[in-house]
Amino acid sequence: MPLSWSTLPDSQLCIVSGEGTVTRSDIDTYLAGTVGEGAKSYAKLVDITTCTLALDADDLETVAHRLLHYGRGERPGPVAMVVGSALNLDMAILLKQRAGDRPFRIFTTIGAARSWLTGYQETYDPAAFATGFSTRGQSTRGRNLRAV
Repeated sequence: MPLSWSTLPDSQLCIVSGEGTVTRSDIDTYLAGTVGEGAKSYAKLVDITTCTLALDADDLETVAHRLLHYGRGERPGPVAMVVGSALNLDMAILLKQRAGDRPFRIFTTIGAARSWLTGYQETYDPAAFATGFSTRGQSTRGRNLRAV
């Protein structure tokens, strides 16, 4: 499978890895999978350093449209995308420009991406966005990203 993911409910994290050639269909499967698993609001660490995004202009627009749709309703979690090639960097930038106002950063190292997600997660409270009430004073055991 060119695009695989693991969800860590205790950490509110989804780790995504690409291998080989990743197509629009692979991205569609991933988006549907995270919605089905209830992981839409999780932080996403997307490692596409060992794959090639095979998206033409139509594919790019379709994926961007789906990312906007994905962002409706329940607030999607922040995305830290790690790229390893100029082509993937270009694709990531184009997707970021079209993904709406969700937190989305592009990195060249896993360490930098994890650091940003950790810092972001410390200030981001998904439950507060869903309910309008903060859960900051409640126990957060198992919800931080240090376990990654």
